[in-house]
Amino acid sequence: MKLIKAQYFLKLIFLSFLIFLILLNKAFANENDNLLWKTSGGNYYSERFFSGQQITKDNIKNLTELWTYNSGSTAKLQTVQSSPIFIGEQLLIVSLSGQLSSVSPHNGKIIWKKQLDTPLGRRGLTYHESEDNEINGIYIASGKNIIHLTKNGDVKKKFFSGLSLLQPLLDKENLYVATLKEGVKAFDLKTTKELWSVSLNKNKVNARIWSGFSLDEETNSLFVVTSNPGGVIGENRSGDDFSSSLISIDSTNGKIKWQFKHVVNDVWDFDLISNPIIVKNLKIDNQKETIDCVIALSKTGDVIMIDINTGLPVFNSSYKDVSVQKSDMKNVYSSPTQKFYLKPEKFSHIEINNDEDFNHLEGDNLNYVKNKLRHAKTGFYIPTSVNHDVLLYGVHGGAEWPGATLYRDDNSSNLIIPSNKTPWIIRINYQEKKYLDILNSSFLKKLFSSAISIRSYFTSIFDKNTKNVSSDIKSLGKEKTYEITLSKSLDTSFRNRNDVNGFFPASTQKKKMIADILYRFTPGSSNNNLYKKKCSSCHGSARQGRYESETRGDNFYPSLVGITKTKKWSLLDTYEKVSKIHKLNNINLDISFDQYNNMMSYFDKFDENLFKKDLIKKNGFWQILLDKNGMPATSPPWGKITNIDLSNGKKVWEIPFGRRKINDKEYIYGDQNFGGVISTKNKIIFANGNPDPIAYAYNIDNGEKIWETELPYSGSAPPMAFRFRGCEIIVFTATGGRYVGYKKNGDSTVAFKLKSCKFN
Repeated sequence: MKLIKAQYFLKLIFLSFLIFLILLNKAFANENDNLLWKTSGGNYYSERFFSGQQITKDNIKNLTELWTYNSGSTAKLQTVQSSPIFIGEQLLIVSLSGQLSSVSPHNGKIIWKKQLDTPLGRRGLTYHESEDNEINGIYIASGKNIIHLTKNGDVKKKFFSGLSLLQPLLDKENLYVATLKEGVKAFDLKTTKELWSVSLNKNKVNARIWSGFSLDEETNSLFVVTSNPGGVIGENRSGDDFSSSLISIDSTNGKIKWQFKHVVNDVWDFDLISNPIIVKNLKIDNQKETIDCVIALSKTGDVIMIDINTGLPVFNSSYKDVSVQKSDMKNVYSSPTQKFYLKPEKFSHIEINNDEDFNHLEGDNLNYVKNKLRHAKTGFYIPTSVNHDVLLYGVHGGAEWPGATLYRDDNSSNLIIPSNKTPWIIRINYQEKKYLDILNSSFLKKLFSSAISIRSYFTSIFDKNTKNVSSDIKSLGKEKTYEITLSKSLDTSFRNRNDVNGFFPASTQKKKMIADILYRFTPGSSNNNLYKKKCSSCHGSARQGRYESETRGDNFYPSLVGITKTKKWSLLDTYEKVSKIHKLNNINLDISFDQYNNMMSYFDKFDENLFKKDLIKKNGFWQILLDKNGMPATSPPWGKITNIDLSNGKKVWEIPFGRRKINDKEYIYGDQNFGGVISTKNKIIFANGNPDPIAYAYNIDNGEKIWETELPYSGSAPPMAFRFRGCEIIVFTATGGRYVGYKKNGDSTVAFKLKSCKFN
């Protein structure tokens, strides 16, 4: 009996030792994965964590530039948003022109290049390693397909997936793709056959996936975060859809396991944002049992922690339902409540405090901003309306698509989040259907899908002397059932329309300019000669108004269509009030008291007829709110980094992120950012993405800055890191920024290592 017990004990020891070796091997495998960086999020858990320990807080001062790679591809209003990946002996980098480049980690020299369709790996790409050589290789979204390439850059397969902006994910047999508009799909890695597809279209709302995708192979769970339902008006939506949600999908069959809804009928552009972060074996509030959870971030400044197995919040009393105002617009569903999150602590918020957030402004600058806010309301989920504007934080974050990084050791689990806090105005106005019909006509779509210049096109279709009109213009009139007549050459009109230069991104700007010109030759608002002569250069021929997008500024001329039928009219209903508004904007109101009253009386009756005949539509948009000096109008910091302890949901620290120079001696600390962060095992955070093109390193324990360096251009994607021939390398993607405040764009990828480290 003793012998049997001894044998049993020896077998138990052997089995325990075997299990220990398996776990140890798995740990080393995971360690090796983190030293490689085989997908743009660092791994399928999207941790953006580097396990190397060579670079420390003590020696980081010796971190120096190793090389800079320039792709040769730049764009004024676009940036590279995909972090490179490292697959052993090469670093893979995407360009805006659709070039996938393999460069040497040693010196940044080109190994090979492959031209593919755009958009190429917009926010990520993946390398897959397997014992089966047939499925080994690089996987990247290119155009409307996923392309499988070898390590040498040769195309092996093409998966007909539909447009995706995110990195594909793989297991041993399948490829998973989160498409922009066609839901999530699975494909057989060998045959490229589609295995299943799950649509996120529900109740006439198609939730887009443009920001986040992660995979937990252990539980066969795919996680996506979805966009807002589309637009800031929200008509004819029930609120029961897949938008603004964190969703878990069974990777074996495509069935939706659970959905966690963040915002109901989101009319504020409050998407959930960035790759969901998967956290295993997390201890919560000193509980004995650990939990597996997935984290979604929001533009509203909330950390949403959900149990992977149940789909419910990790913390008890994670949020409360708060009553919100009801929409005053017909056919717009207003949820009676929205979620106010309590745990984890918010890292940002949406409410602007009118009494405190503008206290730094003085004199003319304060009056300038207050004038912009004359129709604005602010608060917790104030509904959008034609009767008021909505003033808020959050259109560009809170968190943005680069997301956060997860740092973990034996003692702590920390989520480090970069965020924005810039002010925005959401506006809804009325527009004439006639103008919108021209703007959205098949004629203009055809025109802007061609490669020829606008001036060349119109020069070719108009005879300046005889004023003949091409069949294209005639077909537009027939298509929309109203007649277009021309009284002068469009070529002349183009020369006289310099006042719209700088408004709207290039193609949109030109499209709206042409629609404005064409409208002038139709019966409508421009028939009022006084308006046409004195007001249309600012407010447009169709009284449609004009505004700058956030890529250019915040200039704004309001739509005057239907204005007398809204509550905004109370601030415009006298000549004195309108004169004051014009004066504050340095515009001379060059009409008399009687002329103003007669003109507005004319348009009041004109609009009454439009409403009666259902010839009016609503149009909505948002604008960044800037002060007279072109700075965000609310008090800084306009950008932060926050460290949250995931075990208890409390903030560890919060610091301003980045700086903006205001004169030769002064800086504002804390600026907008669209770059991202990573963390390392030695408790270092690397960060970039501000308009000032600086890369930083911070101490995870206290947020202290421990290193900085200037990049050629602003960082435009999260940093990444890897180990190559004994040296650890930190890489920054520096191609600039898209929005007002950013400087010149470029094409750089910059690598750093310790000066003392020599390659093996």
